[in-house]
Amino acid sequence: MTSAAVGSCWRTAPLAGAAALPETEWNALAKRGFHLHQWFLAAEHSGWRPRHVLVSGDGEARAVFPVYLTGADTPHDLHERWLGPLRGLERIGLAVRPVLSVQSPFCLTSDVLGDAQTLPRPVLERVFALLEEIAGEEGARAVVWPYVDSADRAVIALARERGYAIVSAGATARMRIWWDSFEEYVASRSKSLRRTIRADLTALQAAGLETVTSSDFAEHAARMDALYRAAYRRRNGRDPRLAPGWFHRIAEKPGAGIDAMLTWQGGQLAGTSCNLTAGAVLDGTFAAFRQEEHGGCAYLNDLVYEPIRLACARGVETIDLGMSALYPKVLRGARLRRRVALVRGSSPAVHQALAALGQAVAWRQEAKERRMLGALWGPRCYEDAEDLP
Repeated sequence: MTSAAVGSCWRTAPLAGAAALPETEWNALAKRGFHLHQWFLAAEHSGWRPRHVLVSGDGEARAVFPVYLTGADTPHDLHERWLGPLRGLERIGLAVRPVLSVQSPFCLTSDVLGDAQTLPRPVLERVFALLEEIAGEEGARAVVWPYVDSADRAVIALARERGYAIVSAGATARMRIWWDSFEEYVASRSKSLRRTIRADLTALQAAGLETVTSSDFAEHAARMDALYRAAYRRRNGRDPRLAPGWFHRIAEKPGAGIDAMLTWQGGQLAGTSCNLTAGAVLDGTFAAFRQEEHGGCAYLNDLVYEPIRLACARGVETIDLGMSALYPKVLRGARLRRRVALVRGSSPAVHQALAALGQAVAWRQEAKERRMLGALWGPRCYEDAEDLP
């Protein structure tokens, strides 16, 4: 696969991996925490198979489309909610893996590094064509953009023209940060919610729990790994497909924008998560707790309160709080942002199967969101009704 000139000053080309682009150039394009160069490097050293596309203009990197070849042997399970139900089809000869997936590692986003909305249309067309060429060369059964923000109109419109199935991919909770401190956030809430927040924090203190945020957490990586794996097994009934040494890898470079939030009770690690900060968005991931802490005050502190503290301290505009536990997030001030999946199968049979399953997953996800939100569900939960395609 070779690079291609598009117009007089634009070029698109495969990018072998994050290591092929200097960290400063890469991070200059980062719009959110999940875009950090160190995050990609750690994933690619852990078995992720990059097939990125680089867009250059006037000799400078202008965008990176993060792409991975994913399959049954990939060290993550992002597509299990889609591909898992199709295992029966695989047994009768309809292969649906591997998949060429536009995504950052270990996250439910398909955001482009840089601004895809400003790329000339011929450039974006060439990117789509290049992805489809790569998929063909790799024997991928589909090109999938699993979680595209509903505001990415240029990407969605072009995908529709090229015959991609477009289905709802659920919503993520986002918190806009306009406070200078956590105390200002609390003061801005209603009287009843202020009581709820203060009760949570009082219970945290009474239980002897303390959360410490640090970018230098290598000494705790082994305990983070053990806690995460135990929590995953308890929740899913199986071990995570996470390469050994993952937490050591992301801790190798303190100050790279990756922070560990560690909740301690005495000398025991009661909870852990990672928060990534870049551009205008803070992202959280790899949350895990002892069984007795899940859903309690430590869980809510890690889920919402500590990210708000960190975002206020860093001057970050938005926290992406993810797709889980929507009720406590919306109650505490988050709003939901819709996303869509773009799917193009390599053959009519695979395309039809993935499009149909994608629609079924969308219906299931919407029902799940309604159940999670209960009385809070409704148009006022969403910030982006005007952006729906």
